[in-house]
Amino acid sequence: MPRNSLDLLSLLQEHGAVVEGHFVMPSGFHSQTYIQTSLLLQHPNLAQKIAQAMSDKFPAHADVVMALTPSNSVLAQEVARVRGARAIFASKDAQGHMILKHNFVIKPGESVLLVDDVTVGGRKVLRAEEMIKAAGAKVLGVAVMVDRSMGILPVELPLRALLAYPIRTFHAKDCPLCASRVPVQEIDDLNKEEDHDGN
Repeated sequence: MPRNSLDLLSLLQEHGAVVEGHFVMPSGFHSQTYIQTSLLLQHPNLAQKIAQAMSDKFPAHADVVMALTPSNSVLAQEVARVRGARAIFASKDAQGHMILKHNFVIKPGESVLLVDDVTVGGRKVLRAEEMIKAAGAKVLGVAVMVDRSMGILPVELPLRALLAYPIRTFHAKDCPLCASRVPVQEIDDLNKEEDHDGN
């Protein structure tokens, strides 16, 4: 049994983290809904509860907890604190490839738990798995706050989310919001570095 019961959807709504409008993600995809998890994670007491619930999804031992992006380093830190593991985060090089910076190292034989706030496409998970396997380590799975996918992800790893919240995304040429001339809203600069739709 999980050690805590967390109504993540209610928390997101209570903190204004589910925003409706017309958003263009850095990937170029358009969406009517944007989930801004940082509005929850800025509160340490909520971050701790979320981290515990995510950790409970994967009871097996993990040596390392790795966030898929620098913007989720807080999440990795909190999950690692719960588990007594190291916390690191992945970055990008100039060509957009996933790498480790800041002298972070994944050692051969270590087990790694991936964490992310929102996943949609699964691409960053695949890049992370490839990088970790190249280091001779293994991936336990992916603990996610919100699974925004429509249920089709190219990911064979166990992916366990606290909340399934499927949201359609559109190519610009097929976007009904564009066709209806709904004004585009800017995504907060804090979230522009890493793209949820590339997850």
